[in-house]
Amino acid sequence: ICFCTLLYIKLAYIIRSTKMGIKSKKKAKTRLDAFYRLAKDQGYRARSSFKLIQLNRKYDFLAKARVLVDLCAAPGSWCQVAAKYMPVGSKIVGVDLVPIAPIRGVKTFVGDITDDKTRKTIVTFLKKELVDCVVHDGAPNVGGVWSRDLFEQNSLVLCAAKMATSLLKPNG
Repeated sequence: ICFCTLLYIKLAYIIRSTKMGIKSKKKAKTRLDAFYRLAKDQGYRARSSFKLIQLNRKYDFLAKARVLVDLCAAPGSWCQVAAKYMPVGSKIVGVDLVPIAPIRGVKTFVGDITDDKTRKTIVTFLKKELVDCVVHDGAPNVGGVWSRDLFEQNSLVLCAAKMATSLLKPNG
């Protein structure tokens, strides 16, 4: 057997096992992910909504908040939770790079949290009112280069922290 034949057999095996792996991962995800199904059953846009629900159960901060900003808010599941648990008439703002489908009681903006123009847009909308709560569950798109992905994630977290400190009221 020549080298080319061995290489072809090896590549065919890798491609076949990769395709099978993708199919089995998809099946496993749809079959085993109870939170995904639960989120869809309860009308939430993503399973991450249960993270905020769990935090609120433990610390009961949403009932006390009157103004909340959700950074990296798409698809809007945390805004949905905030709208459900915060008092009627509260201000809820969601911002993300991609548009967020409308949610009753929530104002959304398309913007980059690393850009100061986005902070100014939020401040203008809130009429310089300080914020009770800032939430952030964002992650950059990963590209497979670990060091770059780590840098991007850290940069995003630092920008979120900077924006939170500029928007939050004392003890917020």
